[in-house]
Amino acid sequence: MDIAQELAYNILILTVYGIVVALVFNKAVKALDAQAIVQTDSEYLKEQLAENKLDEFINIKFSFPDTYKVEDFKTIAMEIKNKSTEAMVEVDWKDSLISDFEKNARRLIRVIPGKNEASQAASTILPGATLKEQLSDEKVTAPLFDPGKLKKAAAKNDRFSILLLLKIKEPSKSARSCPLRCQFIVKKLLWQKALSLAFQPK
Repeated sequence: MDIAQELAYNILILTVYGIVVALVFNKAVKALDAQAIVQTDSEYLKEQLAENKLDEFINIKFSFPDTYKVEDFKTIAMEIKNKSTEAMVEVDWKDSLISDFEKNARRLIRVIPGKNEASQAASTILPGATLKEQLSDEKVTAPLFDPGKLKKAAAKNDRFSILLLLKIKEPSKSARSCPLRCQFIVKKLLWQKALSLAFQPK
């Protein structure tokens, strides 16, 4: 291979490399715009549990995938463990709410496959037992939030919240109602994760 051919070959390689890099970069930019991260505000939750004197009765956990496509955020996975040895914990779904980024509230429900979401009985958690539910609003098959608003919220690390109305029933005591507010932070996808997704085949 003479010098001219070698130069042409190197230019071709650099051109192909440049095209590949540009395509990956473009996919990463699209991933950044189309996906979001949802996290529990753990410090706020800890404060709310203490303020409502619930920390001795329950452990509560919310689980989220690493990332969401903004149009696929439809449910929230929740676990409540009753760590008491005597008290029963009740979740009143009729008065539980989810609030959006503008503080507009609507009814929160647990997703029950094959059942009417409008008729939701309270859930009772026996001592030592764990309740696992998928939470949504009454439009179960639709995204929890408008995708455009979710993108804007992610750009600002904005928050939404749910309000769970719990009742603690201890032996020989009157039941007490405890409104537990939980906050969640929505964030943009990190560049490293966006690049990782860009390299994944569709």
